[in-house]
Amino acid sequence: MEMICGRYRLESLAGHGGFGNVYKGYDESMERDVAIKIVESVGDREADMLKALDHKSLPRLYDIYRDHDHTYMIMEWIEGIDLERYITTRGAMSEKKAAAIGTEILKVLDYLHNLRPAVVYQDLKPANIMLMPDGHIKLVDFGTALVMKYGDEVKTLAGTVGYGAPEQRGLCGMRHADPVSDIYAWGAVMYSCLSGRMLNKPPYTMEKLRVVAPEVSYGLAHVIGKAVSRNPHERYESVRDVMYAMKTGRYRDAVYRSGFVLVMSLLIMPFLMAWYMAYRDGVFAWLESAIRDRHMPVCTGADVYTRDTGYMLLTGGCMMAAFGRFQKRKFIRVNRSVYLSARKYPGLWMGALLAGAVMGAGIGGAEVPVSHAEEIAADEAVLPVSIVDEEGGRILLKYDASYSPSGDLRLDIDRSFLAECGDGRLDVAYIPARNDASYSRSISLQIDSPVW
Repeated sequence: MEMICGRYRLESLAGHGGFGNVYKGYDESMERDVAIKIVESVGDREADMLKALDHKSLPRLYDIYRDHDHTYMIMEWIEGIDLERYITTRGAMSEKKAAAIGTEILKVLDYLHNLRPAVVYQDLKPANIMLMPDGHIKLVDFGTALVMKYGDEVKTLAGTVGYGAPEQRGLCGMRHADPVSDIYAWGAVMYSCLSGRMLNKPPYTMEKLRVVAPEVSYGLAHVIGKAVSRNPHERYESVRDVMYAMKTGRYRDAVYRSGFVLVMSLLIMPFLMAWYMAYRDGVFAWLESAIRDRHMPVCTGADVYTRDTGYMLLTGGCMMAAFGRFQKRKFIRVNRSVYLSARKYPGLWMGALLAGAVMGAGIGGAEVPVSHAEEIAADEAVLPVSIVDEEGGRILLKYDASYSPSGDLRLDIDRSFLAECGDGRLDVAYIPARNDASYSRSISLQIDSPVW
């Protein structure tokens, strides 16, 4: 095998860096595995940069060897898997794990941005983040990193498609990079960790995080959404601002959910009061009668029924609007409850079933004037009488059934039956369930067969 400096032995190709290949090697003097990156001498500024860096999440540079054409960087060998391979093979991470990785990345970026001069990493992406067996990360490949010299006009690389900020690709004026560009890349990396989607592969799109990963908390989704804003001025000004937002973001869900509970509590009280008024005034029985008779009953208090119905619709509409607003913000999930399910609207069917049960049971009937058909004695003669409403529809009377007033009624009696039954007296009485004389109706008809 090839030896470098008579000390480092090349073993196998480990990967491709920004400007060269990375090999796994072995340091025979120290008896340890090392990573050997070979780049052309014209692109070895990475070596000069790594010499000045010292952070636990950055690879350590052990040695540098140069010949006429190449530079050999002997670095710490990192056991682990890069995030791109991890996400591709295992899918999205849990929010807790992704937040821990994101926090470590932010600490590295904060260290780089606060150097003098500051260092902009430029090409932050899952492939350049190594996830070690202990769960910590290492940021590798500084071939595209930029040492910012304030006042100098430096053109930079565009970064990787999907993770490079828009200004790095010249979409926001002159092509440039600064610490805010690394914040965008950090948000894109977090998006991939939580959604399981690689942004450098088709379709290269970034939908709202809670659309593709609804289980992510609203607080973290808000932080990532602001970090990946296309307008650099709308992002966080520094990495420390992002870290502060990450710490306080965990309380954002609690605040917004408490706000949801408070708003819905304030709206549900008028809604329940409107339903109670409707029950007290007999709106349910009125609607039940309208559905049964297929027309709106004409009775005293119809204006009250209209008012109560309006109150129910108004308060119910306010509740639905508020609920829809919170749902649109993706801050509440409605697919875990059959009553509030967004899948094929089973909640609406349940609501319709409940409303039908309420109306079918005649809950409001106790407060509405109703009459009861009485059982006919066995020794009494039966005179067939047809009861017809104002629209000509026949009404069927049943024993022990409740009936609400529905305008004028007409009694139709066949003359042939009068001749068969002979003389007699026909009493028709409408007696309301509550003691209210204004609703009482009574008709006494003397039947004389020869006259008929």
